[in-house]
Amino acid sequence: MGAAKVVVLIAWLWGVVSLFGVGGDWSEWGRRVFWVLLIVHAIECVIFLPRLRKLPGSLGHHLGQTMLYGVVHLRSVQSAAARS
Repeated sequence: MGAAKVVVLIAWLWGVVSLFGVGGDWSEWGRRVFWVLLIVHAIECVIFLPRLRKLPGSLGHHLGQTMLYGVVHLRSVQSAAARS
């Protein structure tokens, strides 16, 4: 897992934990991060759906990865395909 994916995953974890009010003053920012990630990655899933359909493997897997990591997933798939 690349560093970019780790950063996005940490942001998601912070956002999810903040939904439960954990984190004191930082929980409000964490909730904002959660909603921004959710909305932006959902939009990316819609925008990149034609490209995701062309990728080898399960469409559900690629949608899940795009929902979690966004364009970071798409770039990792493209770089893996370029190496092949």
